[in-house]
Amino acid sequence: MRPFIKAGLFALAAAFLAAPPAARADTKLLIAGSEATGALLERMGQKFAELVTEKSDGKVDVNLILGQSLGSAQQVMEQHQAGSVDVMFSRPDWFTSNVPDFQVLSWGFTFRDRDHLQTFLESDIFDELKQQAIDKMGVRILAAAADQPRIVYSRTPITSVDDVEGLKMRVPGIRAYLEMWKTLDAVTTQVAWAEAFLALQTGAVDAAEADASGAYSQKFHVAAPNITMTNHIISAATLSINEAKWESLSAEDQAVIQSAADEALAWMSAEAKKDSEATLAKMVEEGATIIEVENAPFAEKVEAGVAAMEAEGVWSEGLWERIHSL
Repeated sequence: MRPFIKAGLFALAAAFLAAPPAARADTKLLIAGSEATGALLERMGQKFAELVTEKSDGKVDVNLILGQSLGSAQQVMEQHQAGSVDVMFSRPDWFTSNVPDFQVLSWGFTFRDRDHLQTFLESDIFDELKQQAIDKMGVRILAAAADQPRIVYSRTPITSVDDVEGLKMRVPGIRAYLEMWKTLDAVTTQVAWAEAFLALQTGAVDAAEADASGAYSQKFHVAAPNITMTNHIISAATLSINEAKWESLSAEDQAVIQSAADEALAWMSAEAKKDSEATLAKMVEEGATIIEVENAPFAEKVEAGVAAMEAEGVWSEGLWERIHSL
């Protein structure tokens, strides 16, 4: 080979070896929840995925799984703990199996309003619960924010707390929900979220409770057109990440994911207020009836059950009062 050709080939090889490798997505995130299509939490998950892609310039490879294809929320949480789901969009309710103190968030009238809930989510008390989630579940809550109030959808009108007595109420498999409605003298029936509409439609249950966005996505108002504005629970939403996954990330990727989570939760919380009002209006247009009710008798009856819950260890003694006094 001629010397000048050989020198040219060496130069090309040296240039190739010296060139930086092309940018590639070497961080992968599988994101999932268990929400009905179009529900606000699902849209929050989509927002988070978009923000991660944008903030990382596509260097974080996002796989977003929508709907309920991975199972119920509890099943997705189990996959989240095991590490097959990296990031989960959900609610604090689904941390209760391993961290009982989260049960207090599912107890009625713990929070006066959305501002009170947000104060709690930014408090040292919630920091303690988040640390328990890391220690006991291997799951880190990245961000949390106030969502919509939970209200009741029933086949027959509920105009006072007396109308709840003997009512067959659909509840999720979370003890605080079960015990709260028992305290109100309802007959509780555990029904999976995906099966709740059919249970209402067939009369297997008389009523169910949910936030407006979630209920509309499941068409509760079609089977149970009486909507009673109990506002008994102010829901919260969370984005969490498997702790082992979090620890495996670079500081740069952690910063991107944390920033995206904070922004997605802030977006969701702002959207929740508008979404609730608009969704209730749509339900009325589609034949539902809104029933305003005196909440104080509900709250008094529920508060009377707090001591029993703490005595039974449903959550730590004094926790409800610490939160209630914030």
